[in-house]
Amino acid sequence: MTLLKLIFSFLFILAITNVRGQSREATLRFETKYLKNQRIEFNINGLTIIPDDKRHKIGIYKTNLDTLIYRVSDRQMRISLLKFKENTEYIIRIIPCSFYDIRPVDKPRKGVVRYNITSSKLDSVEANLDLYSQKIKTGKRSEYYSFRPSANCYFGKKKIGITDSKSDKEISSVYFNFLHGEKLTFSYDINTKEQKLMLNGYLKEEESYSGMDIMKY
Repeated sequence: MTLLKLIFSFLFILAITNVRGQSREATLRFETKYLKNQRIEFNINGLTIIPDDKRHKIGIYKTNLDTLIYRVSDRQMRISLLKFKENTEYIIRIIPCSFYDIRPVDKPRKGVVRYNITSSKLDSVEANLDLYSQKIKTGKRSEYYSFRPSANCYFGKKKIGITDSKSDKEISSVYFNFLHGEKLTFSYDINTKEQKLMLNGYLKEEESYSGMDIMKY
């Protein structure tokens, strides 16, 4: 990630994060089988944690999305959004394929995303979700889309975004860690470059949605 993209991502997180809303707690522990000699540092809602064998209490937001920033060996920094639940225990595993994944101890579930894209120039864009894409119309909200994660990185961070259908150039994106079957809306105004990621609720047990048409890789 370039420095410019990192700055914009961080500003996006600041825009949706309200420190005054952080009044609840969850619990976090680590599995470090593949840590080896790497130094990995996590910052969750402003709390810096080095992976160890302890349980950590983390402050979480009542309504806003939570933030997870991690740095590997003082070189690579990545930012992801997620939504913790109060009084719930989570595990972060250090794994080879995506550096880490995170899941609740009880009943983890991947979620779905719909898109709401505004543009005065483009009639359509490619919506992206993890390794998949789908052509969607601008100016109207899409249906929800599901996806099939990689088996090795099932609960790793997932990229949500849009690309230009003609040039295949990325227009906007954000990373999200699904935990509890979140139903999200990714909104982007191409004219003003305003981006929002909203939590609309959680999947019910019987709910299911179709996947995107194209596997990108």
